[in-house]
Amino acid sequence: MRFILKERLGWADGENAVLKPRGAPFEFDEDIRILYNDWPYGVDTDIIHLVVWTKFELPDDPATGMLTAEAHQAIEQYVQRTFGSRMAAEDLVWFKNWKSLKSVQAVEHFHVMLHQPDMEFVKEITGGDVPLIDQV
Repeated sequence: MRFILKERLGWADGENAVLKPRGAPFEFDEDIRILYNDWPYGVDTDIIHLVVWTKFELPDDPATGMLTAEAHQAIEQYVQRTFGSRMAAEDLVWFKNWKSLKSVQAVEHFHVMLHQPDMEFVKEITGGDVPLIDQV
């Protein structure tokens, strides 16, 4: 958790996490980081697996464990605005794991998978991030 907050996201100052969002969900870029998934699923090598980390909550419906309709709509709009302008709909999918499946519980995030994206676009939206596996 500390490694992700400090080293990967840059959202920790020493031992202190800085997870207070500046504004409403998806309002300010500084409340969002798009990085490669450091623990990618075993998917086709033509698929780039990214994680969108947020400083704000994306609430679940307590009865179903799924995103609330409002949170789902907010993510969908963000994904379309951020990725849909450069990717065909059939080459783009997003999902948010249920709490029980999350490997990192303390920082809100959802996954985006891109099929054969322009790697310059990926470099642009990730700020030049590279998967941890490629850093060792």
